[in-house]
Amino acid sequence: MKNLTHRDWSPDRLVLYASRYLSWKLQLHRRIRSLPRPVAAAAYLVTSTLVRMAISAFRTIYPEKYTDADPYKIIHVDPDAIAYTSGERSSKRRGWVVDGDWDLGGDPFMQRTRPRAIAQRVNEGMAWEVTALTDKYDPAEVAERGVKMEALYSRIRTEGYRSQRQLLETDPEAAWSGLNDTMHPLANEVAVDIGRHGELRWNMCGQHRLAFARVLDLDRIPVQVFRRHAEWQKIRDRVRRGEDIPEEFRAHPDLADLLGDG
Repeated sequence: MKNLTHRDWSPDRLVLYASRYLSWKLQLHRRIRSLPRPVAAAAYLVTSTLVRMAISAFRTIYPEKYTDADPYKIIHVDPDAIAYTSGERSSKRRGWVVDGDWDLGGDPFMQRTRPRAIAQRVNEGMAWEVTALTDKYDPAEVAERGVKMEALYSRIRTEGYRSQRQLLETDPEAAWSGLNDTMHPLANEVAVDIGRHGELRWNMCGQHRLAFARVLDLDRIPVQVFRRHAEWQKIRDRVRRGEDIPEEFRAHPDLADLLGDG
């Protein structure tokens, strides 16, 4: 197994690390989403197309390091299945396949400050001002975050959980105002990684939405996959080759595109 702190400095990874560093340094996601929305949408289309092309090209050269799956595909999962965060939070690259023990660590998702506060608000009826938010934020920040989280809670409870595409079509202001680390709403679904046995781990985006989905006991939510463990990618590869896989994996949402269910 690779050490958790080991970083792959092969040419393909160097290209992707450099592109991410430049994007972060220039704050491209913030610059792009501040543009007129048709321009921002066009920039997202170009960016997502380039990412797809890069992953596909690298996959042909390094099939063990990149997935065959569309890096922007949506899968629908039981939110209760996302119980932990990823053990190594530094990987934000779509389409990567990574070996090692990163999927064996991580923290319970609902023990994070904001999910814990959401559970206290929904399950115990506590005011935001006395929830776990006070452990991390000053009173002004608690009040500001509480207003936003209450609005999201009300929307999910009354209108149901909507994908970012649905929200973009029905309430574009809410879709665009909810962006944090992404340039476009279509890249802003809850993001997960998939561990060696198919387990789902929260990576980034949609922390509040996932927490509300869990405490409201929703059946399914849309997510996007960033990183897959090398052992799990082997399962996808076996399905693609038409080989048998363990029966317990056949209903996994990440295999629906290969098994004809997605």
